[in-house]
Amino acid sequence: MASVATVAPASVASAHTTPDPADPASYDFADCPAPPPGLDPTTWRCEVHLATGEITIGRTRLSGIPMRLVHAEGPLPDGTTGQVFGTLQSRPTAVPRGEGERGLIVRVRYAGYADLVGNGTDPGGLYLMLAVRGPGLGEHCTIGTLADPIRTHTARVGATTTVPTVPPIKQFTLQDTAFTVPSAGGCAGHDHRLDTRFGLPSAAGNTLTLQAAYTYRMYSSAGRIDTAGRAGRPGGGRLG
Repeated sequence: MASVATVAPASVASAHTTPDPADPASYDFADCPAPPPGLDPTTWRCEVHLATGEITIGRTRLSGIPMRLVHAEGPLPDGTTGQVFGTLQSRPTAVPRGEGERGLIVRVRYAGYADLVGNGTDPGGLYLMLAVRGPGLGEHCTIGTLADPIRTHTARVGATTTVPTVPPIKQFTLQDTAFTVPSAGGCAGHDHRLDTRFGLPSAAGNTLTLQAAYTYRMYSSAGRIDTAGRAGRPGGGRLG
């Protein structure tokens, strides 16, 4: 398996509505990563994934989290499927308030590893961290880090449905109930308070459930995506 991962900054928050995953116009291919050099780009494709769901970390459940993920995949000379990670975008999500608590928000961020193909025995996975913002926490407070991320390995649950566009849109549910969550860090002296608030570190009882969908476009001989007149208009699916 070949996997090329790049850490991409989260997008700026916006007031845009969450894209409709069944609408081809929701899928924006403008930020597709380039296929690896030296390979035939016409055999590679760019996939755009849209998802909304909830994550439970420790004793805290966060709902209505929107995510947009972009990657490229295609055949390698050894017959396996290669992949190049592009971006992960998500908007801030409010944390349910406790008694007397001032508002906290979290934002899902990419934590340095993505296998969206699952070659061999590894079913694939996505490493995440949660940026936490609130009074006194500073700008670097996270649950999980690049060195110690939240290691999720979701699997499809239930049936997959197909929206018969060209190319088709695949819709399904993803779930992981077996990951651990590390302690908070970088929170301007409030790490322990955040750990107590969320119930961290948490070795069990953490869950991630996503209502997900994706579609794709093929690369041209120049290694670029043709955004004219295919699978809806570009620019409709950004989360920021």
